[in-house]
Amino acid sequence: MNMAVSQTGRNPVAANAAAAIEVRHLVKAFYDASGDRITLAATDVNFTVKRGEFVCIVGPSGCGKTTVLRILAGLEQKLSGEVRIDSTTPPAMVFQEASVLPWLTVAQNVAFPLSLRGVSAEKQRGRVNELLELTGLTEFASAYPHQLSGGMKQRVSVARSLVDDRDVLLMDEPFGALDEQTRLTLQQELLGIWERTGKTVVFITHSVDEALTLADRVLVMSPRPGTIVADLAVPFERPRDVVEMRRDKRFWDLTYEVWRLLAASPEH
Repeated sequence: MNMAVSQTGRNPVAANAAAAIEVRHLVKAFYDASGDRITLAATDVNFTVKRGEFVCIVGPSGCGKTTVLRILAGLEQKLSGEVRIDSTTPPAMVFQEASVLPWLTVAQNVAFPLSLRGVSAEKQRGRVNELLELTGLTEFASAYPHQLSGGMKQRVSVARSLVDDRDVLLMDEPFGALDEQTRLTLQQELLGIWERTGKTVVFITHSVDEALTLADRVLVMSPRPGTIVADLAVPFERPRDVVEMRRDKRFWDLTYEVWRLLAASPEH
């Protein structure tokens, strides 16, 4: 995919592309064991993600952002509203905790979705080797999860989410449990992977600076029941350097703006 950068720093492919994800008037509620009382998790959520776009969602704890992502992934059912994903394949999901299988090697973990589909061993090897190289895991192909750091395990999760080449990648705070230095390293690597693959990405994070580092747009959610209170374009050119970005005054002006929106969001 051509990832040339426009003068405004936006990805022109994503800016001109058709919608890959459309969410309209989404409402989600949870019922108690009796089926009588409900907790409204999200209400009247509306947003669109264009094909090839990287969108981050931020909001306070419990605002429903992970719930919205799980609905996109098909792991939760909406109460009402419309969710449309324009793709021939289901979305791939990367969870907050690295979901690696401890009895499999790195290569076997990455290959696991292909194994479930009955893909031949030869085709598995070719695709897995490609993903190991893309994520910097080649020399760890024969290692087991207990031999890896937390950051390495998340690389395995990302590689596995890409192995069967799905169009849409959903990421639920994948770097949230990592130290700051490891987070920055993996943010840079994720940007490189996204630039090379052109996936449509929806990324949940509590970190405002992480959202501004990664995204084309940042969606800000209100406290529960969550709704979208702002949709902010991120103007930084690509490719991005996650350290150099922090020298840009616009980065801190936008950080302030997002925090101002979060602080001003009314309790429902």
